[in-house]
Amino acid sequence: MRVSATMLLLVCCVASKGPATEQSGVFTINKISESIVLTTAQRGSLQFQFGPPDGTIGVVKEGEAYTFFMPAASSASCKGTPSTGGTYRFGGSLASFRAIHGCSAALSSRQGADPNGYTFDRDYAEGGPVLAVHSASGAAGLLHIYHGEWQGGRCSGLGKCFYSSLGLALSNDGGASFAKLGEIVQPFVTRSTVINANENFDVGGGTLLIADGEGRHIANLASADTASTYLYVFYTDFDPSAAASGSCSSDACLAVARAPLAAVIANAFDGKSATFPTLFKKFYQGGFTEPGTGGDPNDAVNSGHYTPVIAAAGNFPSAIFDESAQQYLIAYSTDNSAIEFQHGSTLLSWSGPIASATITSRGKSVLYPTLIGEGDDPATGNGHPWLFYVTASHWPDWKGVNVMRRGLKIAYSDRIGAR
Repeated sequence: MRVSATMLLLVCCVASKGPATEQSGVFTINKISESIVLTTAQRGSLQFQFGPPDGTIGVVKEGEAYTFFMPAASSASCKGTPSTGGTYRFGGSLASFRAIHGCSAALSSRQGADPNGYTFDRDYAEGGPVLAVHSASGAAGLLHIYHGEWQGGRCSGLGKCFYSSLGLALSNDGGASFAKLGEIVQPFVTRSTVINANENFDVGGGTLLIADGEGRHIANLASADTASTYLYVFYTDFDPSAAASGSCSSDACLAVARAPLAAVIANAFDGKSATFPTLFKKFYQGGFTEPGTGGDPNDAVNSGHYTPVIAAAGNFPSAIFDESAQQYLIAYSTDNSAIEFQHGSTLLSWSGPIASATITSRGKSVLYPTLIGEGDDPATGNGHPWLFYVTASHWPDWKGVNVMRRGLKIAYSDRIGAR
């Protein structure tokens, strides 16, 4: 999907008071048998000690050629960037993405500090989701959302603990390298609160989804209302003081933030990195009003409050729009033991878990889901999207990890008739 800053302007907030729940219609997902995309041995032969992917996968399709962007950490034998955690590029197809582009990280914590002096990605910087965009002058670029970590304290069985936030980056060379733009989303709880308690906080891998002011799919960006086009980012947040329902007052739950797409594109191409820590707003009590970060370089200040868009203790959400159903589909992992699905007519209204669609693997951990459309646009499905995920024998031990894919067959009918 390609968009231009010339088509888009700043926008304002939605009018709804909170995330709604889909009540009508029957949405079914038939799961086609799974297959292995990468085995433990194959990942090792590609010169990685963990990953790919160590999170959500990003995809670009040009004609019949795919490029995949995956978070991973290379081994010492990697010739490009040895022993480095970062974003790596792969080629191939949806059945096999083993053609690595030189084992050289396109983004990492070792390739330049945050341009605003922030430390959120000091110890680990890696990501997946990408979005092809154009500047007002027609220059091509790739936006890239990435997971940054600051590590400290001591967590049982894991060594250092980590606190994570999300950053945004831009590539002007087709994804061979990315320049960091800055932190965009920070959990409500501060870094010191998490690290001093010897805990981890995993914000996930983020998403890059374009929708209108009410979270509805935009079928034709060229003719879209330029006063209502946003970039939506799903992630995991925790806010014990928020008016959260159910377990979200004590657990981290799924959240969403957004920014005007025109502003993201213009500031990215103009190199105005100082705007990014203030550009995204969190969804809270019916509007996108709360700041995405606390504005402190060390995440020492609380960011904005949030209202769960899905009141579930989930992580690493991935979403696409399915044209055959005219519905969004979102997948997320729960407790590293299952992948759940929900559907919705907008990014702010979800069905609740589709129980028959839940994916588990007996005796194994299941995590890091990525939904990929089967057609020309990887962000859009048409009844038969693919799900990629990781299974592990003894998570977080990467020695027994396989990367899996599974076909999905989607059908949806509302109360009037089939769609």
